Amino acid sequence: MESKNQHSNWSDFFSFRQMIALQIMQVLYVLVAIVITVWALVLVFTGGDTFGGIGRTGGLLLLVFGNIFWRVWCELLIVMFRINKTLNSVDENTKRQR
Repeated sequence: MESKNQHSNWSDFFSFRQMIALQIMQVLYVLVAIVITVWALVLVFTGGDTFGGIGRTGGLLLLVFGNIFWRVWCELLIVMFRINKTLNSVDENTKRQR
């Protein structure tokens, strides 16, 4: 019976019924948030002279608003994936009731 579940999982994966983007998005969020934070801290401590004169203020703005923007963007994408998951669940429940 376990091999049947594995076969079902692979067929769901290759037919795009099982989404992996949600897990990838969560990992990508952390990685990009770290990059934004490190980049902003480099700007703050170097004064931004090596990056076109953005300056310490630009670094602080990037630290705060860059991370906020990135978080909101990722949340919007995750909401779309969760809506898709919920709609698929409703569709499956509707098919069972027929």
